[in-house]
Amino acid sequence: WWLEAEIKLVRPRLILAMGATALHSLTGQRNGLMQRRGQVEDTPLGPVFVTVHPSFLLRLPDAARRAEEMALFTQDLAAVARLMDRRAE
Repeated sequence: WWLEAEIKLVRPRLILAMGATALHSLTGQRNGLMQRRGQVEDTPLGPVFVTVHPSFLLRLPDAARRAEEMALFTQDLAAVARLMDRRAE
């Protein structure tokens, strides 16, 4: 209930869901995070942009994979910034 109250109070133009727990709290679905990553989903609480949690990046043991995922994460954050610029107009 507190999350819904906070969203109603803040009225964000876009919500960033970082990780499966946030995704589940905002959409009711935890599965398919990697397939949904980088997309905006319409929810009753407002539009939600899906990405991984930063701790996911820190837990990757393979340096090459970590670098790939960090680049994707950076792209996700850049996409959020572009979307926010468009929504501010």
